[in-house]
Amino acid sequence: MCAIVGSFNRDKFEELIELNTYRGNHSYSFAEYDIKNRKFNNLVRDFGYFDFSVLDGISKGNYLIGHVQAPTTDSKDKDSIHPSELNETFLWHNGIIKEDCVRELQTNLGNYNKWDTNLLHQWIINDKDLSEIDGTFSCLYANNNSLFLFRNEISPMFIDNDFNLSSTKFVGSKATEPNELLIVDLNNKKLNTKFTFTTKENPYFWE
Repeated sequence: MCAIVGSFNRDKFEELIELNTYRGNHSYSFAEYDIKNRKFNNLVRDFGYFDFSVLDGISKGNYLIGHVQAPTTDSKDKDSIHPSELNETFLWHNGIIKEDCVRELQTNLGNYNKWDTNLLHQWIINDKDLSEIDGTFSCLYANNNSLFLFRNEISPMFIDNDFNLSSTKFVGSKATEPNELLIVDLNNKKLNTKFTFTTKENPYFWE
């Protein structure tokens, strides 16, 4: 189990990290997104509980992105700490892709990486259909200086009017729309739908 957190406000960010810590403390990551220049100023990955000292020196107005992780696959080394990074794109993932689907992704992509997040990431950058992904996923994706949110019907993601983001529901938040790739407009605090997909299996059954 994992969690994704985002906020413009350091205090709120810390609050949401604490709220989501129960979802994983094997490892964490932190990224500071410069919305003016559309780039990441820093990206930290490490093991253990979230180290709030990484927030020292952040710039006002930037968007803070955090991830806490309890690995759900055999990949437990530093290379499997979120986000997955490919060709200057980034994917933060909360969820589990089923083993049968992982094997199908490996075959289709010609890559036998065991980390389901990385395989999902490769699927996305190859413009494949998210409707084919069997499992649970709620993701934040950065590509070409843009941010996107998407989730299927099974995996949670909550947001409020100030664009505080959390995998766990918090006061004043509401669930993001499932089955939609949402363009994240941080300047105007809006979510715009780019395209839709379907949840492969809901209700969700393990085979």
